[in-house]
Amino acid sequence: MNRTDRLYALVEELRAVSPRPRSARWLAARFEVSSRTIERDLGALQEAGVPIWAEPGRTGGYVLDRARTLPPVNLTAAEAVAMAVALHRLAGSPFAGPAATALRKLVAVLPAADAAEAHRLAGRVHLIGDGPATPVPATVAH
Repeated sequence: MNRTDRLYALVEELRAVSPRPRSARWLAARFEVSSRTIERDLGALQEAGVPIWAEPGRTGGYVLDRARTLPPVNLTAAEAVAMAVALHRLAGSPFAGPAATALRKLVAVLPAADAAEAHRLAGRVHLIGDGPATPVPATVAH
């Protein structure tokens, strides 16, 4: 399992058992990696804004705040491209950075087949506006 898949699976595992905690040791055994790898992954998720916290103690572990997360969003390839187009239109605005981050998050959760189809569709989209036509970024599928 690659890191992106594992990060997604970690969130889903913690969401499924919330509000009960899962220890790093338990998660490491589940995903067949070291406890240190799990701790790095959970740290990366926390830095990305996923509401995960650690509960100390013998029965503690990591917990996902269900009230502050959404269940998985299953977008079609066309819906993903539509979102990419909308986010791309924010280039040059104060929201350009958050739009790029949102697009990366969208791409990270697309299944491989949908990502490939989104990439194919995005290659056919060129935005026409004030300047020359620009293609939708290839990051839709990567």
